[in-house]
Amino acid sequence: MIAEVTNDRCSMKINNLPKWIAILVILLSTVGCGAKVTVKDNRSSQVAFDEALALVDSGSYVQALPLLEKSIASGGLSADFYATALLLRSRCYSDAGELEKANADLEHADQGSPNPAQFQLAKGSLLAKQGKKAEADLAFKAAKKADPSIKLPK
Repeated sequence: MIAEVTNDRCSMKINNLPKWIAILVILLSTVGCGAKVTVKDNRSSQVAFDEALALVDSGSYVQALPLLEKSIASGGLSADFYATALLLRSRCYSDAGELEKANADLEHADQGSPNPAQFQLAKGSLLAKQGKKAEADLAFKAAKKADPSIKLPK
């Protein structure tokens, strides 16, 4: 029996092994052989994220959205920045009235243990757009409690 595993980074040949061992080796050989993220991707993602953050801070949600989408899609952000980018994009989507997308980003970011203040701020923004003022106010208060320096929407 001959089995061959190849992809862009991994290559292996297996000769004369029992079938179950060959399958196990094939499966294990693919671990760590996924897409590469280069230093350039990391820098590009971080630059886009930083520019988007400045735009969100100034209230320019429409201009920040494509930069956030770029930084998220490139795969170059660390886990913490990725979760924060999702929260910022959720706020942008809320501002644009794309509430389903905002909610999806919020739920996805919640699984990544994001910054509690940013999470509550994004949640409050979404709830406010949904017309749930009392719940939004609670989320905004929780954001302010978690980080007194956080800027709340007007």
